[in-house]
Amino acid sequence: MEARGWDVGTVDLAGHGGRSIGTVRSVAALAEDVVAQHPASPTLVVGHSLGAIVALELVAAMPTYAHGLVLEDPPALSARRGTGDIEREVTRARVDPHSAIEAILAGHPQWNRRDARSLLEGRLMTDPQVAALSPSDRIWDLTALVAACPVPAALVATLGRESALLDPDRSELLRLLPPERVTEIPGSHHIHLDEPTKWVDAIDTFGDSLI
Repeated sequence: MEARGWDVGTVDLAGHGGRSIGTVRSVAALAEDVVAQHPASPTLVVGHSLGAIVALELVAAMPTYAHGLVLEDPPALSARRGTGDIEREVTRARVDPHSAIEAILAGHPQWNRRDARSLLEGRLMTDPQVAALSPSDRIWDLTALVAACPVPAALVATLGRESALLDPDRSELLRLLPPERVTEIPGSHHIHLDEPTKWVDAIDTFGDSLI
């Protein structure tokens, strides 16, 4: 994105990137933590997976925080994996990282080892308490959040069985959003790793429309 003229900043959600989950127990609290880390208002917020839900909650509480949002494969509530799945991934990464790398590459044949190591490192830096959260600690209504979003939102969604954006939420988002703000790309849940050029193109095109 920097090559396209964007000034890019990154934020690790609580419980991710080596940060403790602390007392955070809701999406709204995750959004408050993002603002605490990055109080300056950006032009565009890009959120992947849970990060997309956090971005929607953030602008719902602070409508002037950003000019627009990009939602990368946001999870429908029905698509949330069980906490056991997360715990198994984190445990495997810590106990047998080599096996974890091979499993990641087997599931993503288009990735290189650097991509797989990046995902592995993310799992290694995940606070185990994230896996311990009960479903009631993180509840959202994706379509309601998008319908009420006070700023323009664009969707970059996985096209295929690995998408976390399932029906009926997927069909409703495609109805709610203008076609020019929707990009569907075949691949896995991690579109930014599967198709980085197409991912950057979609964000850049939408971002330019906000300036």
